[in-house]
Amino acid sequence: MKHLRQATLLIALVVLTACTGPSAAVPTAAPPTGAPTAALPTAPATASPAEATPAPQPAPTAPQPTAGILPAPLYVLAGGQIVRIERDGVTRKQITDEPPSAPDALAIVWFDVSPVDGTIVYVVQGVGAPSLLVRTAADGSNRTVLSDNLYITSPLISPDGTTIAVGVSEDYERPGSQTPGIYALPIAGGTPRLILADIPATDPTTEGGDGRGFTAVAWSPDGTKLLANAYSLSVELCELAIVDVASGDQVYLGDRTANLQSACTPAIWSPDGRTVLFNTGDPGLALPDSGIWRYDVSGGSISSLPVKPDNAIVYAPHIAGDTLYALVASTDGTNPVYTPADPQPVLSYALSSVPLTGGTWTALRNDTHSLFSALWAPDGSGVVVMGGDDPINTKVLWLTGDGSPAVELYTGTDLYAVRWGAP
Repeated sequence: MKHLRQATLLIALVVLTACTGPSAAVPTAAPPTGAPTAALPTAPATASPAEATPAPQPAPTAPQPTAGILPAPLYVLAGGQIVRIERDGVTRKQITDEPPSAPDALAIVWFDVSPVDGTIVYVVQGVGAPSLLVRTAADGSNRTVLSDNLYITSPLISPDGTTIAVGVSEDYERPGSQTPGIYALPIAGGTPRLILADIPATDPTTEGGDGRGFTAVAWSPDGTKLLANAYSLSVELCELAIVDVASGDQVYLGDRTANLQSACTPAIWSPDGRTVLFNTGDPGLALPDSGIWRYDVSGGSISSLPVKPDNAIVYAPHIAGDTLYALVASTDGTNPVYTPADPQPVLSYALSSVPLTGGTWTALRNDTHSLFSALWAPDGSGVVVMGGDDPINTKVLWLTGDGSPAVELYTGTDLYAVRWGAP
């Protein structure tokens, strides 16, 4: 059961807030039927000189399908299985049917989708046995097991769709049989290559512990680097690092001499890969510091992005063009920040934007939402958020920047992740 507990803890780290309660049956819907095809118009027969030429009739028009509200199909990890929601936001289908390894275990615990062709990779956890890394087509067909002898976590497909970065955990049943760390695995199948091994803890007197484990969270746009969570193996501490895929060299974000530590909240690469935007914060607190920071990858310099108000908490930044989008919680009294009397306040966030050069956040909607995960449309036109006020039933909502009403895409228990499919 050690590995089941380990997987559960890792999921909690990724989503920040663990959902409780029994697994809900995943609702399914029949696949959409194709739009009726209009009969092809036939060419009119040539009229004889004695016949009158009939007045021209309008060509028949084929019925048009309902326009999609989403930029691409959306995949939801729900109750240990993967559900695909089509662009209309309504049609959905469970595309996996993996049996859990124990009655109280979730079957699938991590997944990712290729940005190139929609190929899906996911991890089926084992109990007292290694997990399975599985690859399927975008519709769940052509199931292929890529690995069945490693304790794999957190698959992440490269921008060109050829490589999967995965975490490999310690095999406690066979100590020393595999080196934990981040590995690269060909998506077509093959032997994993170690990128960066976890650093074992050796000195218990070191503040924060000297051991580190690593989990990849985002590929650089050119596929040469990984943004990774570097977490302590002995205490609750986590910070961000940039890892070179070829050499395994790592650089930690932040400035320890200035007591500026990066937080393991969602961070992003700029589209050109030259900078990373990230939060800072005390790892012992539930919330990151206010503001947003910028790390220059080539020069190593760190600077605060000049955005107002100064006390706004910025979550899940996203860059599209010359605009920075984010979910922003203002601290004007309606959204309290950390205080000793309330160490874990629940914030509500507004979809907001600001010029990438800095300025004052502009709310793009009138509503706010409590959440623990967000997935932006690539062009910044909207965002999928997971959260809600009910601790049992998580809502998956689609929010757009034009003020349209929020669209509820899914509600259920044990919802852990969402990913875009190929457009």
